[in-house]
Amino acid sequence: MDIDVDKLVKAGKIAGEARDLGASLVKPGASAREICEEVEGYIRRKGAEPAFPCNFSVDEVAAHYTPGLDDDVKLRGIEVVKVDVGAHIDGYIADTARTVDLSGVYEKLLEASKAALERVVSIMKPNIRVYDIGKAIEAEIRKRGYKPVRNLTGHTIDRWTIHAGTQIPNYPDRATFHKRLRPGTLVAVEPFATNGRGIVRDGGLVNIYSLIPRKPKYKLSEEEAEILSYIQEHYKTLPFTPRWLLEDFDKRGIEAAIRSLVSKGILYPYPILVEAGKGKVSQFEHTFLILEDRVIVTTCKECV
Repeated sequence: MDIDVDKLVKAGKIAGEARDLGASLVKPGASAREICEEVEGYIRRKGAEPAFPCNFSVDEVAAHYTPGLDDDVKLRGIEVVKVDVGAHIDGYIADTARTVDLSGVYEKLLEASKAALERVVSIMKPNIRVYDIGKAIEAEIRKRGYKPVRNLTGHTIDRWTIHAGTQIPNYPDRATFHKRLRPGTLVAVEPFATNGRGIVRDGGLVNIYSLIPRKPKYKLSEEEAEILSYIQEHYKTLPFTPRWLLEDFDKRGIEAAIRSLVSKGILYPYPILVEAGKGKVSQFEHTFLILEDRVIVTTCKECV
């Protein structure tokens, strides 16, 4: 990976602050749209850009919900809310998350994910086996009586690429036994814990997309070409949400263009991910920069 330590550390600091801001706004009656827009605005005001839309996933929704062109989530005050935030500076990315329990009932579920992440912080080192990370995560979650979500993983990160190829399972997957995180690797670790089945499925709703970097095979309308050019210029291959286009394009035009660009294989959709047993899901996440002689947890000011 092309490394600029200063930019990675700054992006991590901003992402961590935005994550904590978002979590502080999670209160009964709050709007997901208002919170996400405040989080994304904070990132921009601090000199970075969102690396992906603010995720605001509630209860059994484990990941990938962000408010769309019309929809929103209003909190009743009994939810488990995951705030997942990314920031980048010139394509250098930080990815981080935390969970808030408004009900007061699921604190042990939150503790399972948080303790798993803290355990990873304590063992992370250059050349660590991915298998050992998964083993540590599952042990912390299971000893508290919960299950890791087996088909949600952490991931390596490259410049301008949020999911770079190597997955970090939340359990000791034998396929990762010989994989090591070498110096020069940037990796997000995100333990997901649940009181459900321990797997997620697609939930249908899609408000997040990313550009598939290849030349279109099909002829585009003038509006499709204009929106595609805008996406390429502003987001490159990073995930975005159609609501970010509302200042520059008409709502109906955005909807039609997004549908067409997906059908033509130009945009990749990210449906919301829902726990298969309707269990509650908690998530905590940090980004780790692995160097030759040390590891920097870019999104954790306490992990120095």
